[in-house]
Amino acid sequence: MTLLLLILIGGFAIAAAVALARGLLAFFRDGEQFRQNGAAPGEAFGMKQNRMMAKRALFQGIAILLVALIGALSSQA
Repeated sequence: MTLLLLILIGGFAIAAAVALARGLLAFFRDGEQFRQNGAAPGEAFGMKQNRMMAKRALFQGIAILLVALIGALSSQA
């Protein structure tokens, strides 16, 4: 059971890191596009980076909950 939880924690930690990298890359691309073309009316800059940062927070939260679950299970043994 602990091994499964450790694997899940690793997976969610990697997912959080990937979401962070994708969010930063989207931030960089939006900045470059804004510098080159300017903001077009009605164009939503930052939507992808906001979505990626929200996913990062979700994955981090799940990983933290799994760490707490491991701690609770180990204190009972």
